[in-house]
Amino acid sequence: MLEALVGFSTGRGWLSPEVGGPLAKAGVLACVSYGLLANLRLRSLWFVWLGFALNTLVIVANRGHMPVWLEAVPPEAREGMAQQLTARSDAVHSLMTPDTPFYYLGDILPVYWAKSVLSLGDVYLIIGIAALVLELGLEARRQRRQEWNIDIRFDTD
Repeated sequence: MLEALVGFSTGRGWLSPEVGGPLAKAGVLACVSYGLLANLRLRSLWFVWLGFALNTLVIVANRGHMPVWLEAVPPEAREGMAQQLTARSDAVHSLMTPDTPFYYLGDILPVYWAKSVLSLGDVYLIIGIAALVLELGLEARRQRRQEWNIDIRFDTD
């Protein structure tokens, strides 16, 4: 929510991208770190943590912005993305250059059906969130079975 608010403010020109990007990431870093530390017992969150760490690494190395490889953006969305990145109206993303540190951790994986790109960290985040839903569902199922603890076996003794 904080990141969306900062992104909106940057798009409106109320904040510069140089201030908005790091501000958004610092807020997200604080909130997510608290949530991960409070729930370390959930193993699926380890994937979330890895994805978050990879994204944070590339964002910090690029002064608060996630670099986007324009050639990876699906062709139908490339022009709009190029305009957005060159205008620097996006608080979170920046155009990838040959000098971009950790470029291989930036948004380089095309997602054609979504007309977007993902990073390796995003992939780990998606896997972790999907695994978290499964893990919590299985945990709830185990708890329901323990609460009822009904034995319907018929003994012939």
